[in-house]
Amino acid sequence: MNIETHALGPEQVLIVLDGRLDIEGTAQIEVAFSAVSSHAKATLVDLSATPFVASIGIRLFISNAKALARRGGRLILFGAAPTVEEVLLTTGLGELATVVATRADADAALATVGAAS
Repeated sequence: MNIETHALGPEQVLIVLDGRLDIEGTAQIEVAFSAVSSHAKATLVDLSATPFVASIGIRLFISNAKALARRGGRLILFGAAPTVEEVLLTTGLGELATVVATRADADAALATVGAAS
């Protein structure tokens, strides 16, 4: 699992994940993901190169979504393959985070986070 991070603006970050978010993949990126997300108000996560998300990956998203929400922020996931998106939504992650199809949708959701602050 590879992780890239890009600052989008004040308190806004894009995290690009590449690989399987299984036990091994999550262990490889968990500390970096949480560290980057902890300094943001809005975290966008590009899942277009993530073909699989296990329950441990869902836990990573849930814990960071909750931390962001406590700071008035939001976790925004986009680009997931249909099977990955179904898993994300079935687990209820959509209640804690925004799950959208495209980067354009993520940017639109990001604008609402900025408007709400």
